Amino acid sequence: MPFLLVPLILMCQVGIQGKVMNTVIGPYVTYGERFYTCEPDNRLLPWTLRLRGSHFNPQKPKEAQLITGNVTAVNETFDDSCWIKVILDLRSNNQWKENNFVFSFRRNACHALRSNIPKFYEHIFKKRADDKGACILKPGVYAVNNTPIDWSFPNVPIFPYGQYRFRMTFGRGEDLFACWVAETKCLPKPD
Repeated sequence: MPFLLVPLILMCQVGIQGKVMNTVIGPYVTYGERFYTCEPDNRLLPWTLRLRGSHFNPQKPKEAQLITGNVTAVNETFDDSCWIKVILDLRSNNQWKENNFVFSFRRNACHALRSNIPKFYEHIFKKRADDKGACILKPGVYAVNNTPIDWSFPNVPIFPYGQYRFRMTFGRGEDLFACWVAETKCLPKPD
């Protein structure tokens, strides 16, 4: 019986013509819809984020998003002695599914930020992401005004498409320095 299937397959090579089904994972483009802080117990943390992003234009998906605002740091230096944790919550069925993806770096937080979100690092902190020197961000105000930003993550080339809540916390030891949130959308990258 199996030997009869081989000639049958070779003679009938016409496939079923159907619609192309979009994948749920692949190369992506992402943009921020909303940025805010998530201070626990309404206490002010040393590093605050105040950003506003331009709206996404589906007709021009390759156009960079413009961001305006600042990151303000008071009394604490962010360097490689710090830890960083990123939690991605997925929006599904009209609610957030928490802890969908968790990225945790127990040390070398500044290098992790610099290598995983290089364009954000360069535009906000005005430092080169490919610099091989010490990674230190001192207290101060880091401001941007209508700055085009490419939300690319070189260490994550493909990702599931959808709407995410990107929560980033960092600190040193038991001390929490910042809790930042960006509500984002991840869409298929245009050709």
